[in-house]
Amino acid sequence: MLDGYDHAADSTAPPPSYSPSQSPRAGSSSSPFGPLASSGFPAGYFLIKSVATGKLLDVMRGDCEDGTDIILWSEKEKSLVEGMRDRESDNQVFFLDYTGALCSKVNGLPIDVEENRLVVRHHRPITLPFPNGFSHPLPRFSYDQRTGIIRTTFACDPSYPSPSWSSTNQWREKDFVLTSVPLRAPKSFLATTADFFTNAATLMTFNPFGSPAITETRAHVDEGSFDLREDEVLEEERAPEDEDDDSPSHRREVRLLSLPVGWMDSKYKETEAAAQRRRWQVIPLLHTRMVTKPRSPRASTSSS
Repeated sequence: MLDGYDHAADSTAPPPSYSPSQSPRAGSSSSPFGPLASSGFPAGYFLIKSVATGKLLDVMRGDCEDGTDIILWSEKEKSLVEGMRDRESDNQVFFLDYTGALCSKVNGLPIDVEENRLVVRHHRPITLPFPNGFSHPLPRFSYDQRTGIIRTTFACDPSYPSPSWSSTNQWREKDFVLTSVPLRAPKSFLATTADFFTNAATLMTFNPFGSPAITETRAHVDEGSFDLREDEVLEEERAPEDEDDDSPSHRREVRLLSLPVGWMDSKYKETEAAAQRRRWQVIPLLHTRMVTKPRSPRASTSSS
């Protein structure tokens, strides 16, 4: 008792961090279950399936290289029992870690967003000025079971502007939503040739001096800019025939759309096909195979 503390009297008491009164409650900010409870994703491993295509989110080639794309690919394994699945399909399996980051099972790496694409990302040291494109907080993904929508939230401007630029909060007024990208089946040679001449005649007009004049589209005029983001082109400029998703390819791309907050409750126009591309099904994997025991002959006889 040289230090003024009676160690013998407290020898059976658990350390403060293990005391029930000190243990964090599930759902609290200090609890490892807090991010999981608010994310909408299940505990353990799960698959993420596109409702529009029936394909699964997939770490391309199962690579662990920084910046590897997350794509959609045909389902590799039908079993939903974790221990019975082929390990070659682990690149289609995901989980949420204790920080709330969405991670891939095949390499254990978290998922980041890079120019509207999902990529795997190694943890990196802090570099100044922080945050920046190389070093920044990882985004958080959430799943709305009612609508099937997967959203992404950022702790800072995802464009990571230079400190010399004037700061803006426009990114806070956006709803970042995950979508699949349709892919049409390849056209025949004759159809491609006909489209070439038709588009050439439609998109280009000639002035009296012989130089071509570029025709502005409605979207260009409305935006006041010729530099449309890829997601705007994908959803707002898509021609009706480009809504087809009939390619035999196993692969599809996924992108993160930047939509105005409240777009679901506003007059935001979207086709049924576009709405389907934003819907996802999260499928939990089972730890063990559930087996129903057959009824015994004695129980069957007594019941009759």
